[in-house]
Amino acid sequence: MKKSFTIVITLLIVASSAVAQSLTTESYAKAKAVLDRSVAAYGGTEELNAIANVSLKIAGESVHRNQSRRPGDLDRTPYTADLLIDLKNSRMRQTQKGQYPGGFNWNNGFVIDGGNRTGFDLIRNTSAPPSPTTPAAFKGNSRWLPQLVLLNVLERAQSLRYLGKADYDKRPHEVVDYVTNDGARLTLYIDQQTGLLSKYETLVTDPFSGDSLFETRFDGQRKVGKYIVPARRVNALNGDVTNDFGLAEVAFNIELTPERFKVPDGMRAITFPTPTPVTKHADKIYTTNAAGYNVLFVDFNDYIFVMETPGSDRVSLQAIEQIKKTIPNKPIKYVAVTHHHDDHAGGIRTYMAEGATLIVAPSEAAFFKKVSAVRFSADPDTLTRNPREPKFEPLQNGKRVLTDGTTTVELYDIGKGPHTEEMLVAYFPAQKFIYQGDLLNRPANGDYPIANDTSVHFLNWIDSKKLAVEMTIPVHGTPTTMAEFRKAVEEMKVKAN
Repeated sequence: MKKSFTIVITLLIVASSAVAQSLTTESYAKAKAVLDRSVAAYGGTEELNAIANVSLKIAGESVHRNQSRRPGDLDRTPYTADLLIDLKNSRMRQTQKGQYPGGFNWNNGFVIDGGNRTGFDLIRNTSAPPSPTTPAAFKGNSRWLPQLVLLNVLERAQSLRYLGKADYDKRPHEVVDYVTNDGARLTLYIDQQTGLLSKYETLVTDPFSGDSLFETRFDGQRKVGKYIVPARRVNALNGDVTNDFGLAEVAFNIELTPERFKVPDGMRAITFPTPTPVTKHADKIYTTNAAGYNVLFVDFNDYIFVMETPGSDRVSLQAIEQIKKTIPNKPIKYVAVTHHHDDHAGGIRTYMAEGATLIVAPSEAAFFKKVSAVRFSADPDTLTRNPREPKFEPLQNGKRVLTDGTTTVELYDIGKGPHTEEMLVAYFPAQKFIYQGDLLNRPANGDYPIANDTSVHFLNWIDSKKLAVEMTIPVHGTPTTMAEFRKAVEEMKVKAN
């Protein structure tokens, strides 16, 4: 009897293994057939492998999800770019020009060559030191056209799996997925009628939305010469468009020279110092550098006040570690953010888990309450692992004072400006400095600040309040004296005229 039981168990294990193997191989075979049909629609394997390089000109719009003037809005600004992708030699060059709301103009780019990435700034005429990059990163930067995605899928074909059928853009599609060189899983939607790649998507974790779907859509595909190219390449997160890029020009297999992959002439080489983990600005007043952001914290008699929660849960955990090393055995009682943008408030849930009371601008309270309730199941954050009911204190009458009788910080809402509808700053009357985010940014290497419309608004506010300010401490970059601040504003006005 015991022997028969063993035989039955063995047969069950073998049968289960066969079923599992059958399901996997069947899924792969169906997915490979879909891929082959899509490859054929774009000219076939030989045609795709003959693509040595691609040149693109982009003319479209950046859509500022989590970077608009009000929470939830989707402000748009113009965006242009030139890209050159050399597939055969793993080289790439990109220059781009755009802006953020409030006069934050940028014009920059990068070159990837010889396993290194070198960034440059065409406004300041500076270039950063080369930094190592990986083949996987190059592949990730290269998915600008359906053909380039399919070439990567062909390299990674053994990871293909068939997911089924779905309607997209009112058309039936077959859906497959594969694992990219860097371990990301991309889901591809192949049009059943045409075989064209309509979009790809992946699951990501967004600091404000938690589990989120990120899409890249190829809209308006049509034949140009012997190639099929989309009219637009559109990114979306949870259905909200984040980039709407028109492909103004696309050229394949152009003649290349080494000069095409060099940093532009006239760039001043700069280096960035290693950030100091904690900087003491005055007695009991500090900033910690977390992932390049300056997070303010103040040592009151019985508690700690923190201002700014940039980036993500990971960045906030890094900041909290340094804060508690500097000031042990005290709770973080209050936390504030300058404004709702994700590079300033993306790690706010971490402080909710700490039990801190969040001092927020009045119109942003509802937004952060919504953020507190989202799901982080794919990559659980600190609040997911340690749930707490968040505590909010909207700013009343534009001001909140924290003091223990020795140290005082005054929080102000400076009101509607070019960058945001509401903006908080922290003013230290005894020390005569003010902590701010995005109102006057300065490069981390100490290069001179460049003022913009938002800076002018901030300076006018300081003067209207008659605050005694000698220095501004920024979230981004290095401190600036008021004399330097005023000079930067005057230089901006001269250039404008």
